[in-house]
Amino acid sequence: NTLALVAGALGTDRVATLRFDKYGTGKTGLGAYRDHPETLDYPAFVRQAKAAYATLRDQPETDPHALLVIGHSEGGMTALLLGGTVRPRPAGVGLLQPQAIRLLDLVALQLHAQTAEAARQGQLTTEQQDAVDAAIDAAVTALRAHRPVDTTGLPPALAQLFTAFQGPSGRFVDSDDAVYPPDAAAALRPGTRVLLTCGTNDTQVPCATTDALTAALRRAHTGGPGRVPLPGVDHLLHDADHPATPAPAVLDALHRFAGH
Repeated sequence: NTLALVAGALGTDRVATLRFDKYGTGKTGLGAYRDHPETLDYPAFVRQAKAAYATLRDQPETDPHALLVIGHSEGGMTALLLGGTVRPRPAGVGLLQPQAIRLLDLVALQLHAQTAEAARQGQLTTEQQDAVDAAIDAAVTALRAHRPVDTTGLPPALAQLFTAFQGPSGRFVDSDDAVYPPDAAAALRPGTRVLLTCGTNDTQVPCATTDALTAALRRAHTGGPGRVPLPGVDHLLHDADHPATPAPAVLDALHRFAGH
């Protein structure tokens, strides 16, 4: 319920929100792609979000000069792409723990962190860790070159993951990985307010992965608050004292962003 909780926080600032079930979730399911899921690609999700933006824009309660686009995780990247392409341009773009680098780079980063932790706990030797890390990098290179992935050097779970990346989800993975979010920042209108959060306990999207995007937003002359580190906050916007609701640091960042 991450986005429902975010919407609730925005509602306290009298911000009306529109949420929707993206492809593969809720009542939408696979929608038009039900009979051929292998053709579903990332641009389809962006088109879906654009349609949602148009629906919100056209509501009688909406101020077209005060529209915001807010996305979480991969949705943050989608929000960034929308911010530079929809009409009217949004007044603000909220990127909550966003996918800020290419998809396969992020996957590799996450997997390398897992092998390092396994080695730290004595589950892998240093030699085994190096071998798995090399196999992960080779798999990413093969995927981008559209070559079969050699999974012999990968643990079963990772072999299954990279096999799936070449299966029915291959088109989505390839099209998502083609997007480099810092490049998309250049299309934002100068002065657009941007909130970019990163949690210090977020192992899925570490703060360091947002460095290039943060710099790109500055070059695009976007407005503040810019990047806001959230101490102790994880990827789902919780902290240790708030495991089921947004952490106070998250709520404060949202109120400052939307309330402005």
